[in-house]
Amino acid sequence: MEKNERIITAIDLGSSKTTALTARVLSSEEVELIGIGVSNIVGVKAGAVTNIEQTVRGIKEAVEEAELMSGANISNVIINISGKHVKGDNSTGVIAITNKERIVTQHDILRVIDAAQAIRIPADQEILHVLSREFRVDDQNGIKDPTGMVGVRLESEVHIVTGSITHIQNTEKAVNEAGVSVTDRVLSSLASSHSFLSEGEKELGVAIVDIGAGVMDLIIYIDGGVSYTSTICIGSQHLTQDISIGLKTPIEAAELIKKREGYAIAAEIDPAEIVEVPSVGDRPPRVVPRKDLAEIMEARIREILELIDHELIKSGKKGILAGGIVFTGGGSLVEGLIPLAEETLQLGASLGFPKGLLGITDKISSPIFSTAVGMIRYAAKYGRVDQKSSMGKGILSKMKYWIQENL
Repeated sequence: MEKNERIITAIDLGSSKTTALTARVLSSEEVELIGIGVSNIVGVKAGAVTNIEQTVRGIKEAVEEAELMSGANISNVIINISGKHVKGDNSTGVIAITNKERIVTQHDILRVIDAAQAIRIPADQEILHVLSREFRVDDQNGIKDPTGMVGVRLESEVHIVTGSITHIQNTEKAVNEAGVSVTDRVLSSLASSHSFLSEGEKELGVAIVDIGAGVMDLIIYIDGGVSYTSTICIGSQHLTQDISIGLKTPIEAAELIKKREGYAIAAEIDPAEIVEVPSVGDRPPRVVPRKDLAEIMEARIREILELIDHELIKSGKKGILAGGIVFTGGGSLVEGLIPLAEETLQLGASLGFPKGLLGITDKISSPIFSTAVGMIRYAAKYGRVDQKSSMGKGILSKMKYWIQENL
């Protein structure tokens, strides 16, 4: 590695695996993947660290694998944040444009964003992101960057994401004990959207649902900006558990059956099709109709889709999602999910596959890697990987970073 090469490592802390991706930044738009590490040792459940020791072991194993493949010495990483402790709220800030020419400057933008952040945040929460939705100058709205415009009043609409201080500190403690330092944290759904979503889709209005093992992360873009974020505490592991109970088979076998034979719409399965199911203990395997498996899966997937629908309705944006809904994450790979989602949600639906990296991308071309790939693209674009997180810095540093990230 050359001394001045910029290297990024992203760690996706999931409920079923720990993933480390290492990439070489050639430019903000050209990033080469050079290392991959995956560990099945996990101590995270539904976005929260439940076992520090196992989490540390999983991070170490994934990082060492990525180091071996890339030849890089990994010391700094960017991590994802998810779970029911994460909250998203919209806020508005208003200021007067006070300079003689009444021209909006970057200083004015910093002031109005600071005003938008003046909301009551619980003592146990901290701000993760302040994401721009739009600006208004006097009576003109829908403005993405008001710099240089003339007016007397400037308003900003932002989406503020906060997370539990305790949950975040426990996550960072595990990362530090694994021998690496956290340089930035990214909301999982925001990262996933960066792995494949185009600016045109954001303008149209689109919802992204990342179905993980323990949780589902939802993010909605309207008119190019983030309008709504939410976490639903149910994931693909719940589907596996249903199969395990319904077919009386071990969890490991249920997971394999789900991936190999699973289907989301029972009515489309030929009643003559059969599935071999391992039994518990030393008993011989059994043969069951594949339709039985599909019926178990369809019941749970319909419940999952109804929970998503509830969030879409709660957001108030379901009726204007011209870009429909995009599913990603490992849980999105269940066959039949997309047509069932279109029927249940009454929206156009599709699968989101990570893209935009160079190098050994054939190994990470699955929705399973959307969050990790998105973190790499996010860090490459916004460039806060070689310094400590701005959370400990002054307001000016935080606001300058906000301009870099949003304008």
